[in-house]
Amino acid sequence: MASPAPATVDELGLRGCLYLWALLTGQEYRLPIAQTKRMTLVAMGYLQERGVIEVPWPEARWELKPDARITPIEGLQWHLSWAVYEPERLVDALDDYFNSLERDDFTTAERLRLWTELGSAEAERFFEQQLLKHRFSGEWAQDIAFAYRESGVVLTVAQWRYCAWAAVRRGASMAMQHGPQVDGLRDTIYQEIRRRATSVASGTWDGCSFPPF
Repeated sequence: MASPAPATVDELGLRGCLYLWALLTGQEYRLPIAQTKRMTLVAMGYLQERGVIEVPWPEARWELKPDARITPIEGLQWHLSWAVYEPERLVDALDDYFNSLERDDFTTAERLRLWTELGSAEAERFFEQQLLKHRFSGEWAQDIAFAYRESGVVLTVAQWRYCAWAAVRRGASMAMQHGPQVDGLRDTIYQEIRRRATSVASGTWDGCSFPPF
């Protein structure tokens, strides 16, 4: 059940404001809400729980809701239910909030958490691209989130992208030798990500990174 809607953008907080800004901006400029559909669902679920938006879940779509919006890339329905601000002023209110943030320890810690999540999502997006390129299941891409969390190493986004690329190449080589349905293929790719991450973090392989841009 959704909690009472926040009374201001300050009550919505940095995470909620960022998610809402991404949703509104993506809607206006035909952009993905987040790097992956999975993260988009997390962001929309967060806003729904706080009474900012409505979503049709667990149903896939509303049958009768003429004012529902649909995210341009992901095709997910939603409706803005937060009436605290005029819809046409909402993005401005969010921008004002971002500009007013203090550079204190709490805000810095929250920014770091958000950047960590965004970095993980960017690595997952790249991993999915590589999997699909080699005709593996895109659903395997979520495995990198486990590697990201459980490896206990600190890498840049570019280094995680390298690990994903190398792991998929390892899987492609295995599939060529034993066939695409060989047992253990997914786990081999996952373990290769973790192995590469450990080696890159230790400095064994210097310069192994694929910058996003």
